[in-house]
Amino acid sequence: MNIVSLQILVVKTEKEIQMHNKYCNAKLIKKKLDNFVMGQEQGTRAIAMAFAQHFLRIEASEYYSGRKITKDNVLLVGPTGCGKTETFRVLKSMAEEFGVPVCLFNALDFAPTDSWKGSKCLASIFTEVFRQAAEVYFEKFDTEKDVEKQKESITKIANNAIIVLDEIDKLRIRGEGNNRHFLTEYQSVLLKMVEGNTYEVDDITLKDLRKETAEKDDGQKDNEEDVEINSNEVDTTNMMFVFMGAFDGIEEITRGRLEEERLNKEEKDLPARTMYQDTQLGFLTVPQLAKKEEPVEYTYEQLIPTQEDIIQFGFMRELVGRISVRTVYKPLKEDVLFDILLHCETSAYREYQQRFVVNGHKLLCNRDALKEISRIAVERGTGARGLRNIFSELLQDTMFELSGEPCHHCLLRGKEMRAHKPPLLHKVDRFAKIRLRIERERNKKLAEIARIRAAISGRRK
Repeated sequence: MNIVSLQILVVKTEKEIQMHNKYCNAKLIKKKLDNFVMGQEQGTRAIAMAFAQHFLRIEASEYYSGRKITKDNVLLVGPTGCGKTETFRVLKSMAEEFGVPVCLFNALDFAPTDSWKGSKCLASIFTEVFRQAAEVYFEKFDTEKDVEKQKESITKIANNAIIVLDEIDKLRIRGEGNNRHFLTEYQSVLLKMVEGNTYEVDDITLKDLRKETAEKDDGQKDNEEDVEINSNEVDTTNMMFVFMGAFDGIEEITRGRLEEERLNKEEKDLPARTMYQDTQLGFLTVPQLAKKEEPVEYTYEQLIPTQEDIIQFGFMRELVGRISVRTVYKPLKEDVLFDILLHCETSAYREYQQRFVVNGHKLLCNRDALKEISRIAVERGTGARGLRNIFSELLQDTMFELSGEPCHHCLLRGKEMRAHKPPLLHKVDRFAKIRLRIERERNKKLAEIARIRAAISGRRK
């Protein structure tokens, strides 16, 4: 443990130390993520490390007076259905327990300024950030009675928020005219946010926020006065920004750069050749045809896009320069999707099993069926997100037929799936086991009575 960690722990309470050990430990964060996001070993490692460092930086700024630690902004690249959104849904609950709001936004829902009609201004996201910070405060730290101190505490929480912007790849600079002007202005506004700037946010009403928190706390804090917090401002200097998207085409840019670097290296490694080298009797030979090269397999680390790759894709150099953590989520293969169906806590298979249970039935899938579902998802290119759609297509008619019926067991097998046949249904008598147990106990008692009677008649003789 380093000196900074020791200085932090000396002034913390036992509960705060437990929170520190839980949320400032990248290994524990990754372990939590692995229950929900599978097949992204390197990617979840980088995300967990970035979050742990953000939590530690917040603590260091409060308890340690040494040199200030700069924030790490993150870029997450990955195709649809690879687990990007699920990652931050899991981290959102963890971060809010620590006292940091995680706010997820779709970048396409906003415009850079109010001058663009049809969309909300990008700066309006900070009203939601402030609101979520207030919810975190009232749920965890509501000890102050003075409104100004409450406002100060909420602002402090908001200034350390984590903002996740999805679909950021759709905002790369391209095209001409108004389209290019819009995208350039959007990235310029983002740059100001990431660099650090102050933004005004709308007024919020404490009573409404307390009511929302009270619903979670079984009605406590419900009789509070209606007080508004006015003139609110947030500072983005210490906010952590996470940009994510599919970035279709960036892998080709990265592979092209790697191929060019490889060819340049091979050319430098070649020995110097003379004009008459490899000739017979001083005559030039006909150049031999180049052998067809096998495609080069690059490692995960090599395929992480560099800053130059992202700039070439269509992002401003100044904005890219402020993203210190770049990581990639890979497309999910069949075996990973199969593991997700079997083991993930939020898998589509478990969800549909629960749907059958609440309707009074039971769903079972054999391994062949789960593998077939995984194969279909890979074939469609929808990843883990498409698994739920496949279950819906396979079971929608069956669930309709079973609606209002007595208990059935539904068996989904790969054999029927490939033959485009419905699942097997077996009507189950819910009370069969109970009647069987009663019958066994009755027979046991009758046997005991017969034994006693036989013993009594034997004594009489």
